[in-house]
Amino acid sequence: MYKVSAICDRATAERISDVLADMDPSPAGAVSTEEATRVSWRIDAFCHDEESVQACISIIESEGEGLSAAHEKLDDKDWVAESLKGLPAVEAGPYYVAGAHELTRLAGGRIPVWIEAGPAFGTGHHGTTKGCLEALADVAKKRKLGKVLDIGTGSAVLAIAAMKSGASMAVASDIDPESIRIAKINAENNKMGRNLHLLVATGANNAFIRNQGKYDTVMANILARPLVSLSSDINKLTKDGGYIILSGLLNHQEPQVKAAFAGRNLALVDRRRLGAWSTLVFKKPLKQKTKKRPARDPWMDDNLFDPAEYFGI
Repeated sequence: MYKVSAICDRATAERISDVLADMDPSPAGAVSTEEATRVSWRIDAFCHDEESVQACISIIESEGEGLSAAHEKLDDKDWVAESLKGLPAVEAGPYYVAGAHELTRLAGGRIPVWIEAGPAFGTGHHGTTKGCLEALADVAKKRKLGKVLDIGTGSAVLAIAAMKSGASMAVASDIDPESIRIAKINAENNKMGRNLHLLVATGANNAFIRNQGKYDTVMANILARPLVSLSSDINKLTKDGGYIILSGLLNHQEPQVKAAFAGRNLALVDRRRLGAWSTLVFKKPLKQKTKKRPARDPWMDDNLFDPAEYFGI
C-alpha cells in the first residue's frame, strides 16, 4: 500500500478529492482530506501499486496549480480501516450509525446500526451514504419499504437500516467479494437473520436478484455512469408505485442521471445535497386502470337503426 500526499488550501483539497472519487475506475482506493494547519489542508490518496501512485501524482499536480505531491510506501496493514478508526457516530434521520464503542452511548429513540470501520464503503460519514439514509427514512414515513434491493451495498449499511425500518426482506449485492464478506459480519452483528440476502453480483445482472420479482424500494449508491447504464434494469426491477434512491453522484452530475431515469417515465420526488454529493429519489408511477367500454349494440348503430323511421316521426 502507498500513500500520496499534498498540502494545499481546503477548496483545492476537496476539489481534487471529488475528481479522484468521480473517476471510474479511480487510481485511489481511498481518499481523505484533513486540516493540516490553520491555513492549509492535506489530501491523502491510498494506492495499491506504483502505477496507481504515478496516476494519483499526475492528477493531483495537474488539478492543483503549483502543487507537488509526495508519496511513501506504507507498512502492510489495512490503511483504509486505520484511517477510519475513531470516527464519531453518524446521525442521519432516525439512524445512529456507529461502531460498538459509540453505540454504548446511544440514548433511546434512535435506530442503532452497528457498522465498524473497515475497507467496505459505507460507514455513514460520506455524503452519499448519509444522504441515502435520510432519503430512506423519508420514504419509510410515506409507505412500507416492503421488499428492498440494494445495489452496490458496500458495508450493507443501507440494507440493514431498511430492515430495521420494517422492510420485509432485502437483497444486497456488490461487485467486490471483500465488501460482501464485511457486509455479512455487519449483518450478523445487527442480528439480521435470513431475510437479508447478501451476494456478489455485477449490477442487476444476477438470477437471484431477478427471481425475487419486483421490489418496493430500490437503492443504488454507486457512481454516476453505472447509475445511468443501470437505469433500464432498475426501472424493470421496481414495482409500480415503488421508490428508487440513487447516490454516488456529484452535484454537477445530476442532469445526466435525472435524464436517464426521467426517460424511463420515473418522477423525481426528492433531491438532497450534502457537500459536493447528491442523492436523488424517484417514484415509479402506478399504472392507470383503463375502463372497459361496454359491448356495442349493433341495433343502436346509426347505420342499422333509424329511430325516426322506426317510430314514423
